[in-house]
Amino acid sequence: MPPKRKATENVTSNKKKSKVLEPTKKSKTSIKVLSKKLNYSLCIPTTILANCTNLEQITHVVYQIAKAATIFNAGEIVILDMGDRKETKITEEKEEKKKKKTDARLSDSMLIASLLQYFVTPPYLVSTVFKKQFMKYFTVASKLPRLSALPFMRYLNEDNGRYREGLAIRMTKPGSNSNSKKEFKQTKYINIGKEKNLELKKQLVPVNVRVTVDTIENRVVSPEEAYGDYVGAQASYGYHVRIAKTFGDIFTQCAFPSGYSQTVWVNSGDYYYDEKLKKYSKVESKIPGITKIVTGGEIRKADDGQEEPVDATNLLIVYGKWDHIKRSFQESKEQFEGCEGAHEFFDGQFELPGTAPAGNISIQDSCMISLATIPTLL
Repeated sequence: MPPKRKATENVTSNKKKSKVLEPTKKSKTSIKVLSKKLNYSLCIPTTILANCTNLEQITHVVYQIAKAATIFNAGEIVILDMGDRKETKITEEKEEKKKKKTDARLSDSMLIASLLQYFVTPPYLVSTVFKKQFMKYFTVASKLPRLSALPFMRYLNEDNGRYREGLAIRMTKPGSNSNSKKEFKQTKYINIGKEKNLELKKQLVPVNVRVTVDTIENRVVSPEEAYGDYVGAQASYGYHVRIAKTFGDIFTQCAFPSGYSQTVWVNSGDYYYDEKLKKYSKVESKIPGITKIVTGGEIRKADDGQEEPVDATNLLIVYGKWDHIKRSFQESKEQFEGCEGAHEFFDGQFELPGTAPAGNISIQDSCMISLATIPTLL
């Protein structure tokens, strides 16, 4: 009898171990792009703040994302809204008990977006661009070094550059009563952080709009003319920031008119990732690792069938753990009829170099590493 009992125990233990599979050989692939020039779009989930417990930690995490984006000239940063952290809700409830009147609290997605926007705003425009009640979120950010990859954020010995960032301010009609409630929707006066506002020549721009001006010719110019390639999607400054409420919004609200050419995944921020587990082995088999990026053609067919040149390839890089991507897809899967899973949206995955196990590198570090690695695959 005892031997039979031991045999039964062995069978039971073997069944438990069957959930762990031997690591399968990862599939490899190469992706083809039509142009060597790549426009990077970074998709960052709000779960990047999961391990942050205070504003200082949050600010430093977002700063790393902004720094990587500006160094490698990423044109767009998409924030995938995965909901707020539990800690922030608990903290808010405690603050409401202490105070009768509470200030509006930013959601995790809005906080990340605001910090990203702050890092590409010249210091002399901060007080006019952001509302006073939200300045408390920038107390740590104000002490960090500027992102010197952007021309308008560099420390210069003389502050007399030809091109300068400014904010259009309201003007009053000459000779009119200063107490008049009539407001003008357009203006020719630009706040450029000097003692005297710049007055445009033969130009009017909408009020409260950020512009780039030529201080010699007193005119508004495009960011491309002033800074060259350091322009994000939709003529934004440094990079364009948007929030995706659902998985579908990542693709349907693309800031580039031609959409994304390819989408890749970078496994990051998953410190318990184990490719031996069945749920992870499925992902590895369905999303192959990218070993090479092939360029060629630089011509594509338009909707009308005619060929047109391709200036750049829009590459979307999605960061984060697969469980979160899968969950986000499941919440909006009704938008994708006939789609089996989130893996169908990805052309492959970038495997980060080094000895760290897959997924065990933080999202903010993965941004810098992956963007530095991509040129070696071309």
